[in-house]
Amino acid sequence: MKILIPQIKAPMLLLLAIVWFASCKKDEAEGGKAAPTISRVRTISKSYIDNTLTTTIVTYNAQGVATTVTYPNTTPQVVAMDSTTTDGNLQNMYAIIGTNLGSVTTVSFNGVSVYFNKALGSDTTILVGIPKTTPAGPSQSNQLTVETLHGKVNYTFNVLLPPPTVTAVSNYNFTAGSDIILTGIGLASVTEVSLGTSTGKATILAKSDTEMTIKMPSSSLISTTLVFTYPTGKAAPKEVFVNLDQTYKLFTDDYGTGWGGNFWGSGEISAAAAKSGTKSLKLNYSKGNWSANGVANWFPGLASSADYKYLSFYIKGGSQDYTLYFVGDKRTGGYGNSDQSVPVVVPANVWTYFKLPLSTLNLWATGATSNTLGFWIKGPDAQDESFYIDDWVLVK
Repeated sequence: MKILIPQIKAPMLLLLAIVWFASCKKDEAEGGKAAPTISRVRTISKSYIDNTLTTTIVTYNAQGVATTVTYPNTTPQVVAMDSTTTDGNLQNMYAIIGTNLGSVTTVSFNGVSVYFNKALGSDTTILVGIPKTTPAGPSQSNQLTVETLHGKVNYTFNVLLPPPTVTAVSNYNFTAGSDIILTGIGLASVTEVSLGTSTGKATILAKSDTEMTIKMPSSSLISTTLVFTYPTGKAAPKEVFVNLDQTYKLFTDDYGTGWGGNFWGSGEISAAAAKSGTKSLKLNYSKGNWSANGVANWFPGLASSADYKYLSFYIKGGSQDYTLYFVGDKRTGGYGNSDQSVPVVVPANVWTYFKLPLSTLNLWATGATSNTLGFWIKGPDAQDESFYIDDWVLVK
């Protein structure tokens, strides 16, 4: 009696091998068949804003005069980290360590599913980032949840609120009762705004994650930074705000005491534009006139004083970018067109803030009291132009 043994041809053997290999890889990818566990979470990278980093840009005008502007860093830096933690920050990367994680289907923080790349993990590790839109703070459930094909596990993990950060402000000057709009990130978490280390506090009028409006209090401070209180600590942005109530005024909504207009061209107090209050000083420059416009105080004038350290002002530009030159009658170059040592580059159609150290301006170079201060222009060549000056003050 013959026993017939079926013959398996080579193509069939290859197919069986492929099926067996795929089955093994599937089992390997899915990992253990038991319920998942989480033993710890490790930080593998973090993103933060390093305010010590700056970018300096030097530009030159047609006459070769250099203007240097330094900008603080506002771009998050990503750095490597490796530490076990129970707290996490938005936009950082973490490794979830445990068992039976190979068949993971969902990872969520505070009930919100987040993206992960399964190919980068294993049966003992899941790599995941926390998106900036993830709910954060002590009011959340503070739960990290991993679901697999074989079960679910919860792990206590706090997603921290980001420290509030300011990237732009509507005004660097304030008076009692004035409003300032702050732009940045994490501002919705701010519960209190203090003026530096003083007891003074601003009133929060409105806030979102990217914008906050505050009303400034009456204060005896000359200038101040702000301190934010939020649920997990305090933050102190570096922006410095000048208290106009404590400055020496050349022009705010009106001329300062003893000061008036001093125009080679023409000028006027105008309600057409204002950075603070309702009015500014409009300086008109006729095409090709090369004139100087500003303010004058013929008696007693501006006496030299070690109490003041800065000259600050806002300028709203003309129809195109221009360079004005700050001039004064007691500077070495005088009030006219021979003095081009202090260029002020003014962008078109926007308010730009300037804060110039008095130590560099030499307002009393000839040793006498200054009577006239202003801005001189080469031209303008293209057409008549007008500039608006506001909050023109000396700061202690």
